[in-house]
Amino acid sequence: MDSRVYTSPLFWSVLIGWILSVVLHEFAHGIVAYWGGDYTIKERGGLTLNPLQYIHPVYSILLPVIFLMMGGVPLPGGATFIRRDLLRSHWWDAACSLAGPAMNFLLFLACALPMHPRWGWIHPMPGDPIEGAPAVLATMAMLQLLSVFLNLLPIPPLDGFQTIAAFMDERTRATFFSQQVITMSTIVLFFVLCRTPFLIQKIHLMSHNVMVGLGFDSLTLHYFGRAFNSTLFGS
Repeated sequence: MDSRVYTSPLFWSVLIGWILSVVLHEFAHGIVAYWGGDYTIKERGGLTLNPLQYIHPVYSILLPVIFLMMGGVPLPGGATFIRRDLLRSHWWDAACSLAGPAMNFLLFLACALPMHPRWGWIHPMPGDPIEGAPAVLATMAMLQLLSVFLNLLPIPPLDGFQTIAAFMDERTRATFFSQQVITMSTIVLFFVLCRTPFLIQKIHLMSHNVMVGLGFDSLTLHYFGRAFNSTLFGS
């Protein structure tokens, strides 16, 4: 990763956009929990757009530092505490977990559709410089779609596993979501992602197939890839 990336206005624009998307991701978990029966989340300040409310020592600080040391992009995450014992059913529990990735997908559409070859108003051409709003939108769109697939992996504490855990008994669930298990599984996940190019390629391929299915042409997809690599990695 080129260290000059950290002096680029594009990188900092995307980082700010990512933090906002993390807030909306966590807000989505919270609002569905509130609808599903956790009335305490409002009293605890969980329905807010204040990023400070969602800071977590592992996801917001420890893991970004580890990822940076491994040569990756130090994008922070967040966390929302939900009283799942107050939710009206297992299905509401599962819906709370899926709300976060659903928000990421909506944010992907919001960033990507302005560059859609049929409906959008930003049309990248071959050789266009990676700069301004098109580069930020393309990079954010890619990040949001990748986040959807990563969050749906059935590994604790990701939302995909949370969805499955909604139907587990309390003792099994408590074991999987102990702080030790969560911390270790998250660190192992990041190491695996960094050291297993095949898995990353599969996730990128799934993202590519989604965009093709939505009608994005090869020219636009090429620009998205260029913007993502240039903005985040300087390559």
